[in-house]
Amino acid sequence: MITPHAGEMARLLGIDRSEVEADPLAAAHRAADRLGCVVIMKGAQSWIVAPSGEPWLYGGGGIGLATSGSGDVLAGIVAGLLARGAEATTAAAWGVYLHGQAGRRLAERIGPLGFLAREIADEVPAILRAADSVLPS
Repeated sequence: MITPHAGEMARLLGIDRSEVEADPLAAAHRAADRLGCVVIMKGAQSWIVAPSGEPWLYGGGGIGLATSGSGDVLAGIVAGLLARGAEATTAAAWGVYLHGQAGRRLAERIGPLGFLAREIADEVPAILRAADSVLPS
C-alpha cells in the first residue's frame, strides 16, 4: 500500500505534478496497476484504488489535514487496521475515513487550521465508537 500526495505520485510515475493534480484518479490507477498494490491518492479528495482497479472516493477531511505528519498518522491508522486483520482495501478505506473524520472533528472544535498531526490520532477511538465499527476484532 502507498499513500502519496501529488508531488510524491508525480515522482513515482515520472510525470509532472500538474498532470497528477489534473487527474488524480488516473494517476492512482496507473500506480495501482504498475505496483500491484492499494493506492491512497491523498489530496482535497482522497482516491483509494485497489489493484483490481476499483476506486473509492472520500471527499471530506478538510485543509487542516495538510499539516506536517498528517500522512504519517494516516499510515499508522491503516497499519493498525491491517494488524487487526482487515484486508488491505478495507483498511485503506476505513483509514481514509477515520483520518478524514478526525480532521473534520478537529476543525469543528479548534478551527480549520492550526491543529497538530498528533491530535488526529486522539480522535480515532471516539469515531470508531460512534460508527459502531464493523472492523474485525
